[in-house]
Amino acid sequence: MRRLFCTIMVALTFCIAPAMSALSEDKSAVVLLYHRFGEDSLPSTNIRLEQFDAQVAELSGGDYNVAALSEVVQSLKANRTLPKQTVVITVDDAYKSVFTEGWPRMKAAGLPMTLFVSTDAVDSGNPNYMSWDDIRQLKAEGVEIGHHTASHLHMIHEGERTSVDDIEKASNRFLEELGEVPALFAYPYGEFDITLRDRMQALGFNAAFAQFSGPAAQWSDPYALPRFPVNERYGDMERFRLIARTRALPIEDVVPLNPVVTDDENPPIFGFTVDRTIRGLSAMACYPSHLGRAAELTRLSESRMEVRFDLPFPKGRNRINCTMPAGDGRWFWLGRFFYVPGGVLD
Repeated sequence: MRRLFCTIMVALTFCIAPAMSALSEDKSAVVLLYHRFGEDSLPSTNIRLEQFDAQVAELSGGDYNVAALSEVVQSLKANRTLPKQTVVITVDDAYKSVFTEGWPRMKAAGLPMTLFVSTDAVDSGNPNYMSWDDIRQLKAEGVEIGHHTASHLHMIHEGERTSVDDIEKASNRFLEELGEVPALFAYPYGEFDITLRDRMQALGFNAAFAQFSGPAAQWSDPYALPRFPVNERYGDMERFRLIARTRALPIEDVVPLNPVVTDDENPPIFGFTVDRTIRGLSAMACYPSHLGRAAELTRLSESRMEVRFDLPFPKGRNRINCTMPAGDGRWFWLGRFFYVPGGVLD
């Protein structure tokens, strides 16, 4: 994550040619991902309270449209444009600090929140997690509840059958405790493959979310939607304003379709076609998470791009992030998740 932020800042330094876009309205939204609030001993998943207070103030300042996740999903799937700089707040795992610290601040500021819940942790009675009474109270106060499996398993590692059983177990608990099964799903650890993606659609979820950076757009796969993780190590206001104001780069014909990378495909060639209304593609830079520098960006035609690099991805979760200026002080951002089987599970 530290290398990712540094490489993005390199992109901001050297990508100086502004993109000229014919797009006059936003067709994407920034979805933020939090976990813990004020649990400073766990910096990788925590946001310090003074940081979050500043972020709440920023989002409440009038330059953003902070919307409910279900409304944004509905608009994107219906190809309806969104108000400029639409932002969504999501929180994973139902830690107690969401109930005691995070939500009270959002509620006081009038900011909607979606909480993705793994039911086994709630059922365990662990005081670090919310109780079902806590979750019912949040739901009564307007918080959207999302599905995050029962055991928070590594779905790619465990396989489709075990994953579906775990989801169905959680669905039964949601039905017993809340009277309904959530319509929105978040992959634990942000991990998914093409088979799991198809299964989420077949199970009837309206959308499914991962954890790689980038705005969610009309042209995004609704069952592989990105979210920007926010934590205390990378929660400073400069970065927060950067990600909160990003626009999704309009693309199509993305390859590869499956984010899982086999040994004979590693490193993968990441390709996509940019909408012809977007100009200034020479200002684009793309950064694989393990490389420490920009990858080679090959322009096959006026708008067809390929990201190539020689160093294979390490085992486990990996990402590629592409950025370029979008004008008006904003940036286009395209993120892509990749997974190499065999890594250490965490």
